[in-house]
Amino acid sequence: MLHIILGLFFIALGIWGLFDEYYYVADFFKGGFPVLLMLSGLMAMLAGFVPPRVKEESDG
Repeated sequence: MLHIILGLFFIALGIWGLFDEYYYVADFFKGGFPVLLMLSGLMAMLAGFVPPRVKEESDG
């Protein structure tokens, strides 16, 4: 029961903070989105260098 109450409290606090400090939240996402794009591009590029695993077939 305590987890539900704390969860609802934190959700309400987050929604209030989102609307009260909207410009800070928008700046955070504007600054974080290019970094996220660079990291996901790096991961995709590295995934192209790693060869796929070949599953060995067993006689069982």
